[in-house]
This record gives sequence, C-alpha cells and structure tokens, in this order.
Amino acid sequence: MDPLDRYARLKDRSDIALIKDVSYGNMEAFDELMNRYLDLVSRTSFRILCDRRDSEHVTVSVFLSLWHEVLDYDDRFTVGEWLLRKTCINARLRIMRRRILRIFGVINDVFVNVSPVAADEDDYVTKQAWELHCRAVSHMTPLQAAVYALCVLEDMSVEEVAFITGLTRFRIRLASERAEDKVRNRLKDYDKEADYERYNGFLRKVSDSLTDYGRLRHEILLQLGIK
Repeated sequence: MDPLDRYARLKDRSDIALIKDVSYGNMEAFDELMNRYLDLVSRTSFRILCDRRDSEHVTVSVFLSLWHEVLDYDDRFTVGEWLLRKTCINARLRIMRRRILRIFGVINDVFVNVSPVAADEDDYVTKQAWELHCRAVSHMTPLQAAVYALCVLEDMSVEEVAFITGLTRFRIRLASERAEDKVRNRLKDYDKEADYERYNGFLRKVSDSLTDYGRLRHEILLQLGIK
C-alpha cells in the first residue's frame, strides 16, 4: 500500500480503533494519536505549570504512558479525557517536585514566567494576562491549577472535570472557586479586577511559540527506542 494511502486511512479511523491498533504495537496508529492530541496535552500542561520545560516533560511522560499503558486504557473515557487525566496527574507530580526543589534551595521560586504569543494584535495584553495568570498559579494548589486550566480556560463543565479527575463535583467546584479568587486577587493588585472575563478571553488564545512539536515527537519516539 502506498504510504500516503495508508496515512489517509489512519486519519479516517476512530480514536478507539487507533487505541486497539496501538495495543498491537502499531506505531503508525500511535503517531496519528500524537497528531490529534499533542497540542491538547501540551497546551493544558503549559497552562497548569506556566513553565515550558516542565510542560514538555509532562507532555512526553503522558504519551509514553499512552504507549506503555495502552492495555490499561479505560474505555469509559474518550482518548482525550484519558490523556487529560494523565496530564493532570503528571502536572501535579511536577508541581510537587518543583516545590521540593525550592524547599532545598535548588531553585529560587516556584513562579516561572515565559513569553507566550497571541494570535492577533492583542499580543501585549495577552502577555500581561499570562503573567498575572502565572503569578496566581504560583499560589494555587496543584488541583486548583488543573481545575482552572480545564474549567475556565478549556471551558469544560464541572461534571466533565470531576469525571476526568475522579474527584467529587463538590471538590471541583470548591477548587474552581478558590482558583478564581486567587486570579481575581492578582488582578486586584493591579486594579484590573473588572477585567477578569476579558483577561480569560486573552488567556484562551495563548500558545507557547517556542514549543517545537516536531522535537517533542522525536523525543517521545526516541524514548520508545525508535529513531
């Protein structure tokens, strides 16, 4: 079969069919799932962690889990939901690692700001919103940071996030409310509390211009022993 025809057929296959193929060791199916979900995982981890290096580490870990733990895939979840679940777990571990390193003086602060880009002329305001977001996240628990990324920035419902994380809707609502309070408090520091909804609109457009998806894919494949 022509490689282009095979690639076209893969693109037409459902996520569940691709997962089944991955369980048989099909690397082309795995590559297609990366095509579909690498951006979602990278974007979500970036919003939770506010740090490119940590975000890339989480993204690589999540897709390694997809390959190594595919037989444990729970079909109650869509593939996107399953990957987001893994993303939240890995991001939480990364935050805990960062805070331990801070306690032992290996790093100076848990707040690391990066310069994202926006898709239009609002670039400056978006970067300002992102810096405030990062400062707020540095005061959040790992759960609050994940819930804010999913509920507010990805616009998912409390029910969806509760299902993904395995936590009660009450805990998700509470985490969301406290995370929003922390963002509003940061805005209040700059007399911009009234701009909360406007700033969230800008944050939804944020992307990290220096995230190289080709390099990430190469790193994932390299760790799987595929050059």
